Amino acid sequence: MKRLMSIILMLSLVFSFAVAGEMDNSKRIPTRDEIAEQYRWNLADIYPTTDAWEKDFSKIESNLETLQKYKGKLGKSAKNLEACLKESEELERVIDQLYVSSHLLKDQDTGNSTSQALANRVASLSQKFYQGRAFLWPEIQEIPAKKLKKFVNASDYLKQYEHAFDDMVRTQEHILSEREEELLSMAGSMSREFSSIREALTTADIQFPMVEDEEGDMIELSYGRYRALLMSHDPEVRRNGFKGMYGTYDKFKNTSAAVYRGSVKQDMFYSQARGYDSCIEMALDGDNVPVEVYDNLIATVHEYIDPLQRYMNIRKKILGVDELHLYDTSVPVVKGSDTRYTYEEAVELILKALEVMGPQFQADAKMALSSRWVDVYETKGKRSGAYSWGTYDSHPYMLMNFNGTQSDVFTLIHELGHSLHSYYTNSAQPYATANYSLFVAEVASTFLENVLMDYLLNTVENKDEKLALLDQWADNITGTLYTQTLFAEFEREAHSLAEQGVPLTVDVLSETYMNILKTYYEGCLTLDEEYALTWSRIPHFFRQFYVYKYATSISASTALSQKVIAGEEGAMDNYMNFLHSGSSDYPIELLKGAGVDMSKPEPVANTLILFEKIVTQMEELINE
Repeated sequence: MKRLMSIILMLSLVFSFAVAGEMDNSKRIPTRDEIAEQYRWNLADIYPTTDAWEKDFSKIESNLETLQKYKGKLGKSAKNLEACLKESEELERVIDQLYVSSHLLKDQDTGNSTSQALANRVASLSQKFYQGRAFLWPEIQEIPAKKLKKFVNASDYLKQYEHAFDDMVRTQEHILSEREEELLSMAGSMSREFSSIREALTTADIQFPMVEDEEGDMIELSYGRYRALLMSHDPEVRRNGFKGMYGTYDKFKNTSAAVYRGSVKQDMFYSQARGYDSCIEMALDGDNVPVEVYDNLIATVHEYIDPLQRYMNIRKKILGVDELHLYDTSVPVVKGSDTRYTYEEAVELILKALEVMGPQFQADAKMALSSRWVDVYETKGKRSGAYSWGTYDSHPYMLMNFNGTQSDVFTLIHELGHSLHSYYTNSAQPYATANYSLFVAEVASTFLENVLMDYLLNTVENKDEKLALLDQWADNITGTLYTQTLFAEFEREAHSLAEQGVPLTVDVLSETYMNILKTYYEGCLTLDEEYALTWSRIPHFFRQFYVYKYATSISASTALSQKVIAGEEGAMDNYMNFLHSGSSDYPIELLKGAGVDMSKPEPVANTLILFEKIVTQMEELINE
């Protein structure tokens, strides 16, 4: 589907809710109607009423067969091809609106059966649409290249598809016959079920225990509270949060393994059906990214494990513990440095940091954060995590679970980066090239995190504040580059085992994950056996070979943001051109135009060298 992407913040680990004046201080998770309207996204911007949604649904339902009149006629004239693509786009854009609005509605309350029904109905409808349209690209593929080029030259509308046509030629051997494409489209509805089952299990059905917080109160553990517990300066609070979370996942480990095993088998089915040698080859080929880029990422990170372990030793020294557990690595290294923000204060801080980006970018950011694009606070039944999502015909929406921590401010500017990327590319690109690749999706988000970090470091007034910010920066690189590469390595190994015929049982998955985890942390952390189950907690594993893009993106954004912050001539213009470029070229080529070459290992290595410098600065500060 041509939907603009749902970008779920890594690990779906989010932070506990605190309303800072907008709601009461109860330990209870609030219901949606207890949150003031200005902190809830306005889905009426897509559909003002359910009747309007139903009207569009009926429109698509009654036009499912309309493209069939072009079947067998696309190669006869540019006029036929143009007419077919125009009608297809018109219908697809409506499906996007239906799909995204219903899923946003579902995500704000995952237990609402009415919203679930709407989401399920449109998922079924879209599957039927794409099944009926399955003839389109195989038939275009049969048009001789020279003839297709003449069609493009004869039609201004078809020019927007020129890159897609070129890419079709590049991947021609993997496009199947009309009937085979129809069958794959029919299988699409089943393939989505693995992710849906996982989501139902982990958001609607799972029940977490009551655990003790820092005040000695018993609170109901949730995804939104787990991160806050790990940030507590009380080691028992951290330990209890960890045990509560992983103890719960342990109860469902066999179900989790079965669902993930099914997801990997689905990946294998599609890669084999399309004639690829492996799942990873198929996943990366969509972006025209060589598998060597993936392998080089993992190899380069392993060359820089020492700075990561030095960083863990800094944490161990500051916390004054004999053993440092993985669940101890989120607590701020400077006690009392965890500043709290209201949402309004967070927005004000972000806008100040964005002055370096220029007045227009700053004004667009203000609009996005103050026009009900954001669903701010955690509520009962709301989906965990944070993301930006929208359609070509709507502004982007941002799901947050804002708790008022400094980490939440970084999460907010992260999702703002996604939203402005979508906003700019939709304004500049036609529909055909507006859906930017996931390979570059995390560049804009982590770019703005770097801008915020630079601003804060330049405004700190004492040693502890600087140390806290350096720790935040180091923790961000750890989570976005090291951890996501660790996850990427696990994905590669899990798929490789399955392709060799090894059953992905709980024991196999857990042993594989723990062995990789040890290569990163053995010797500097105590690795509790429960962490072997981390594979069952990561929703991104149901989007095959996606997590590595966090690591490549932060490497690209670090290089680009440093150019802009330094005021390098042309850097901001090049970056803005990138934000407006959508999928008008292959992602690696678009990044080259912005000023960084991700086909080489240097950007990853340079980011890790920067990480090493941050660690050195931290060591110097604590030794003063």
